[in-house]
Amino acid sequence: MKKQTLLLLYIALILIKAGNSYSQCIPDTITCRDTLIPGQICPEILPDGYLGKTYNQSVTILPPSWAIFNDNPFAIAKIKIDTIINLPPGIVYELSTPELYPDTAYCVLLSGTPSETGEFNISIQVVPYVLFLDSIIEGPLVVNDTSVKITVYEPGKIKKMHADEFGVIIDGPNPFSENIKLGFMMDEFSPVQLHIYNYLGLLVYSEWLNAKPGMNHFRFTGGDLAPGYYIYSIINKQVIHSGKLIKSR
Repeated sequence: MKKQTLLLLYIALILIKAGNSYSQCIPDTITCRDTLIPGQICPEILPDGYLGKTYNQSVTILPPSWAIFNDNPFAIAKIKIDTIINLPPGIVYELSTPELYPDTAYCVLLSGTPSETGEFNISIQVVPYVLFLDSIIEGPLVVNDTSVKITVYEPGKIKKMHADEFGVIIDGPNPFSENIKLGFMMDEFSPVQLHIYNYLGLLVYSEWLNAKPGMNHFRFTGGDLAPGYYIYSIINKQVIHSGKLIKSR
């Protein structure tokens, strides 16, 4: 019995190694669509981070079904995530699984406490496995075509927004038991909508807010929701930001 316990502990330590552990994030299958064809990462511009403030964000990956090598198209059997490059110091990643297959949504959880300000363009290095005749061949290491971006600011600093920018700040707590505050910046008056979906993709809550320039907040009360994972989507015109909420007991 003691040997079995030690073996289980050893396996657990391997699985929770930073950058290689399997996260409990939920991919966004509601608003994330493969508009790039092939492959998509959502959202491409992540919510801003703040120095010394806890950050927690799920990134959805829709793997491509084909790729171009030497000007020739090849069907992809799967891709394997090698590493994620240029994360802000203090932020680590956890994979829902290291191997991704076409026509399936996956996610990566970015979490931690940023220790350095700046703009960080994040890329994902992957190894593609392509179908050639009746074989699966490992391709060369490549960097994904789409990069996501995180900007980390000093606490209390509000950036000047451009017309096409729209970011969400979770003021917490997350996980939450009763209430959670979702903040977002606007540079104009505009109606903004909040949607909350359960893990099955069913809409469980919806709310409109007439936002004003500056900081705005949705104060979501989810005390009657069952414990578990939920996906929020905040929609400003044609811009959508989505992320994960965790309802505790």
